[in-house]
Amino acid sequence: MGINEFFEKVLGQKLPNQYSWGCYVPTRKAMCWTVWKEEIKGNRVEVHSDIPYRTKAGHVNRNWTKRKEEFGLVQSGVPAYGVMISCGKSVDADSWNIQELNSHEIFELSDLEFNEKKKKWTMIIDINRPIAVEKIKFDQNKTESTLKQHTQAFKTYEKATKLGWELIGLNEQIASLSLSGKLMDIVLFDGSYIRK
Repeated sequence: MGINEFFEKVLGQKLPNQYSWGCYVPTRKAMCWTVWKEEIKGNRVEVHSDIPYRTKAGHVNRNWTKRKEEFGLVQSGVPAYGVMISCGKSVDADSWNIQELNSHEIFELSDLEFNEKKKKWTMIIDINRPIAVEKIKFDQNKTESTLKQHTQAFKTYEKATKLGWELIGLNEQIASLSLSGKLMDIVLFDGSYIRK
């Protein structure tokens, strides 16, 4: 099974293009990114670089641009999972192609951290605790109970859900909602909101 078929048939979301590095999966309310086995150092894996990746022609790689957009969702509390792939080469090889894909399990990504020196973002990945693909989904009830602790924000959330908005993420500062590809953040402190 190839990576495109895996995203479409197993995770339930077609990738934006055949070379994509992953995508947001609305039915699971989760970000699913490919992660290279070769880029795991200890218990951390690279998920994004602040320095744009470039094509051979020198243009900014469109998949880097897409990951940068998706990265904002993960920063706002959308759960992230890694789809393990491997190129079967040393990390200094010129180009990598997927040689292996774990199509039965994915791995929770947590604890987003920035390395100032390398200008790269990493997350914890526990390769010893894989998760069966069918168990990946957003815990709506747990997130709503946390949101209820912020009275003004919860009132804004209730109004938004009546208009069809869905809760997709929560962190210490904001709740993220989605409606037909549009995004909205509700500030937990005061209940104000920003549409993106």
